[in-house]
Amino acid sequence: MTPSHQPTLTINLGAITQNWQKLNGLSALGSAAVIKANAYGLGMEACGVALRDAGATRFFVATLDEGRALRETLGEKPWIGVLEGLSEVAAFQKHALTPVLNTLEQVQGWRGQTDVVIHLDTGMNRLGLLPSELAEAASSDTWKTARTALLMSHLASAEEPANPANQAQLARFKAGMATASNRAFIPSFINSSGHFLGQDFLDIGLGRPGVALYGGNPMPEAKANPMHPVVGLSAPLIQLRTVEAGTPVGYGGTWVAQRTTQLGVIALGYADGWPRAASDRVMVRLGGHLCPQVGRVSMDTAVLDLTDAPAGFHRMGEPVEVIGGDLTLERFAQGSGTINYEILTSLSRRVKRAYLSPERQQ
Repeated sequence: MTPSHQPTLTINLGAITQNWQKLNGLSALGSAAVIKANAYGLGMEACGVALRDAGATRFFVATLDEGRALRETLGEKPWIGVLEGLSEVAAFQKHALTPVLNTLEQVQGWRGQTDVVIHLDTGMNRLGLLPSELAEAASSDTWKTARTALLMSHLASAEEPANPANQAQLARFKAGMATASNRAFIPSFINSSGHFLGQDFLDIGLGRPGVALYGGNPMPEAKANPMHPVVGLSAPLIQLRTVEAGTPVGYGGTWVAQRTTQLGVIALGYADGWPRAASDRVMVRLGGHLCPQVGRVSMDTAVLDLTDAPAGFHRMGEPVEVIGGDLTLERFAQGSGTINYEILTSLSRRVKRAYLSPERQQ
């Protein structure tokens, strides 16, 4: 009997801290750590503590609730910014959180506070003040009287180095820096991919990497991922069967065996984070041999064609590697018709997290 049918996500905390240290050394004013969405699905508590202990002093989360949780985890010293903007002033004060101010109304609502962050929209057209609104925000008491101030923006196409939108956004942000220069402030412009757009971008100020910290390739057009891999995903075989040629497999019988086939079922489905859209499109590894997933991915399981894998590994409980080594996060995402961000953040709580501490970094 298999002791557990639970899939396992192995998370190398040492690799996360090495990734942060690399990016922190590139940007002119170092790098914060974006740890929203439960550290991109990898666990805010474990990742946050590892990054804090590695030297990170500034963190960004998406929501007030995430900020509360991170404050409880990290203690009183680290600075924590909340990207979604200002809601309850008292709640932000209580937990020593700093909202990223995205509208003029929010700028006014944060008047008299110690720290201020203003978000300038330079071309993303998502959150942030319009360039035409920045002069009013920069002349406000909120901006002028705060003890510390940060002006930020967000790149929309940084993973495409040749996209002219990057230079256009850089020019708009530099113009915004001039508008806000009636006081000293920290500029923050580059995200994960922005760290690889050249010195003009690195010179701006504080970086805000996210997916790159967690091993995601910030430059998909590059031949090699500049970041250390962080995650490995595996799931145990929970049933084996042999079927003859002509046998349909899975919902709708969309895959049909073309030969006598050894099938293996693993405990990993779309409720765990393997997208149904990836059906018949992803290879996994058993006993050093690549095996195709066949048929439609189910909620709790996926079926594999193990026929060509070494027979000695055709046994219940044997772990099947889904992500790891050359089976990269990006390869899995491509087979799923999505991006590495979505794969990481979709891995459900049913998947066991197993952490390798920085001391165990290989």
